[in-house]
Formats: sequence, structure tokens, C-alpha cells
Amino acid sequence: MNVLVLGGDLRYLEIIDSLRVKHRVDVVGYKNTYIDGVKNIDINDVSIDFYDVIILPINGVMDKNMINCRFNNIPIKLPEDLFVNTKENVLIFSGIPIPCLNKMLEVSNRDCIYMMKDKEVIRKNAIPTAEGVLADVINNTEHTLSDSKVLVFGYGNIGRVIVKYLNLLGADTCVSIIDENDKRILDAIGVKCFYSNCISDLIEHIGSSDVIINTVPSTIINDDLIKYINKDCYILDVASH
Repeated sequence: MNVLVLGGDLRYLEIIDSLRVKHRVDVVGYKNTYIDGVKNIDINDVSIDFYDVIILPINGVMDKNMINCRFNNIPIKLPEDLFVNTKENVLIFSGIPIPCLNKMLEVSNRDCIYMMKDKEVIRKNAIPTAEGVLADVINNTEHTLSDSKVLVFGYGNIGRVIVKYLNLLGADTCVSIIDENDKRILDAIGVKCFYSNCISDLIEHIGSSDVIINTVPSTIINDDLIKYINKDCYILDVASH
């Protein structure tokens, strides 16, 4: 089987290392690293009809058809018609559906398998994501988490792990939710919460928070709300590129 990996981050080194044992693997966007037995090629030299499997970054294809390349000096832009000449039975993988990627698939009449729709992948990915969030907050704030008021938007797969860690570290944590069942869970573990559609509660909490973490894939803090946020507050959005 011939595999092409287009961009990616540290997680992709594990994928490449596993695949190269039994398959041919070519990569694009890995000029700053060496992987034994793997060929690093330029996007302009890709013979796309050669590959049985194509793996795109977790965050898909971003604006202007750019892909995330952790191991490259510069971002890489993909041609919109890149998949047109792929094999009819080619397997294309990405993390999440993104408008630019959807357009490329539409142009080529190809489908994509989204890894972040797999429940097991979501569960395992939530832990390193949450750890990365906490590391980012610690590195970019002057107070310890135990002395901070932290507001988390969303109580999904990633939100739950983040809240669990914050609670263990003694942070004064509050969660913005929409689901009544989430309230029952948070009440049971002693974590404050409020419904996101209650504007008065929303304004109160964003105005008193030292850290705001958004895990909801939509614009929560709009132009009307941002004026209520403490100017020293650290805001971290992990829901989209």
C-alpha cells in the first residue's frame, strides 16, 4: 500500500512510524525532520494517482487551502483540484470537516474519513489536548491555577477532562453549559455552572474570570460581550483553527 501524509503535527510521527513498517510512506511538509525509510517530497512533485491512502492534518485544510506543517519552515498550499486524479477507491483521512477541504472533495467527487468522528479517537485525544491547554494557561499567566477563576465554555469530551484537571488543581472553576444533564454531573462533583443562554450570568462570569477557555466550536464571545472581560484575562480558544 502506498501512503501519502500531507502535513501534520507530532502525533503524525507515530502514524508514520507505524505505517512505514509494512507500507511505502511519502510525506509532504517534513523538511525539518528525518524519518528512516520515508521519502520527503515537494507538493509540486506529488503524483497523486500513485497513492492508496492520503492523510491530511487533524485540523484539515485551512483557509486558502493551507495545511498545518509542524515540521516545515513555511506553510504549504494545496491545489484545489489535488484529489481529482486520485484512484477511485483512494482512502482520504482528516481530523475534522473544514469548508476548504469540503470544496476540494466536491471538486474531485471524493469522500473523506474524519478521524475525530471516531469515539475512541475523541476519547484518547481529549487527554493530551486538555494537558496542552493547562500547560498553555500556566505558561501565559502570572498566577497559579489554584488562585485563578477559570471559566470553561462547553462540557463535551475535551471540556470534561479540562474541568476535571482544573478541579484537581484547586482552580475556582465555572462551566458554561446548555445541557441539563451536564448540570447534574457538575453539581454532583461540586463545580459551579450556568446556562449559556442566561446573558446576565454570562456577563457576570466573563467579567470576573482570570482565564477563559472555549471548547465550543462557535463564536461565544462576540463584539457585544468582549467589552465585559477583564483586560488582564487570558482567553484560550481550542475549538477551531
